[in-house]
Amino acid sequence: MNQERSVSKTILDTYNRDLRPLADKLSFELPVQAREPAGFPSVLFLGNHSSGKSSFINHLLGETIQKTGLAPTDDGFTLITHGSRQESFDGHTITSHPSLPLQHLERLGPSLVNRLKLKTLPNPVLEEFSLIDSPGMIDAIGAANTREYDFAAGVRFFAEKADLILFFFDPDKPGTTAETISILTQTLAGLDYKLLIILNKVDLFRNIRDFARTYGTLSWNLSKAIRTKDIPHIYNLYLPDQGTALQESETPGIPLSDFDQSRQEVLEEIRRTPTRRADNLVSDLLQATRKLIMHARLCSTVKLEYRKLQLKWGGISLIALIVGGLATWGAYKTWPGWQIPGSIALTCLVIAIASWGYGKWLRGQFVAKLQDLPVLDQLFADTFRHELALQERSDLRARWHGMRSVVQKTFSILHPSSIPSLFSMGRSIRKLENLQERDLPKLRREITDHSPSS
Repeated sequence: MNQERSVSKTILDTYNRDLRPLADKLSFELPVQAREPAGFPSVLFLGNHSSGKSSFINHLLGETIQKTGLAPTDDGFTLITHGSRQESFDGHTITSHPSLPLQHLERLGPSLVNRLKLKTLPNPVLEEFSLIDSPGMIDAIGAANTREYDFAAGVRFFAEKADLILFFFDPDKPGTTAETISILTQTLAGLDYKLLIILNKVDLFRNIRDFARTYGTLSWNLSKAIRTKDIPHIYNLYLPDQGTALQESETPGIPLSDFDQSRQEVLEEIRRTPTRRADNLVSDLLQATRKLIMHARLCSTVKLEYRKLQLKWGGISLIALIVGGLATWGAYKTWPGWQIPGSIALTCLVIAIASWGYGKWLRGQFVAKLQDLPVLDQLFADTFRHELALQERSDLRARWHGMRSVVQKTFSILHPSSIPSLFSMGRSIRKLENLQERDLPKLRREITDHSPSS
């Protein structure tokens, strides 16, 4: 525990010293770990409704603490932690409690806080880590509107704080809901190192062909959603004490012994949650550093293109004024009086003003186009053309795919003229690259050397 506090303090200091100054200048939002202590180790449960999240929590705890059912049973997040007796608290009590690092949840709005619950119970499993149950994801288009709160923002908040994320699928909906795809591709972008994919309720299958078909469908959907070369390992399991598929007189349609082993592997990963904490904090910082580097390089490209427009049309306007002045002076020497020289001066002045105005209009168009995702995609391709040309950088593409909507929002409030100078940006980027390549690996080695298993 002392090591966790030490690592947490080091991480917070690094965020504040090395990342926050540049992030504030570029309107880049750092993860929740940069704003508050890491808190107690936790496991986050995500998935479609009726995929078995709550049932798995009950199985893990050995008692019924969460409601289960085929229909959605809850529309809010539930924190389950250890306590001297079984109690339940509402969201406003949770966010205002001084010992719970959840004060920043209030930023996500009262609708989410109103649907937040905290359950405490004297269960020995919860002495090492807490559990976070989430609402089941739904099929409806525009699901975010039906919830009356920003579900994706809530998932991102808890996912960033969690040390392990379990994403449940079931045979009925193997990864096809609109919310599921959005959460996987955008909300959980960059957090795949603590993500486990689970195909639950395999005891529902009547034969191996049905299992193979569903497993293939899930793999296909994940390959389309997760933009990396390899999709995560899929854990196939069922809960023996739930009786989800079979009547008493029936027997399983497929052998279940291998799936018992898979369930034990998931349970072991959950029990490892406290030992993952320090390493996850470093990984979170590394991800934030990589994203900030990408964001800073994109901002540098935007600043350069904007500066080019300024210099081009500002230069044309200045040249028109200089040429107009010289022409006026020459005409005055040749034709004394102000009729001809005055006409020349007026014409050149009009040209200069028109050039300046046209340049201003082009800059406005440039800023407006930063809200178009295809334009941002091209901006990404131009900024990283060398890396993308030398080799297939699926990591860069996956990172960008998870960041593009955030970058779009950033450029709605960050004007190119507000971006620091290219010299200052280059220096800041080099500092972050040194942090990524030298300081963070050193910190990870120190954690490994002082871990209990060393």
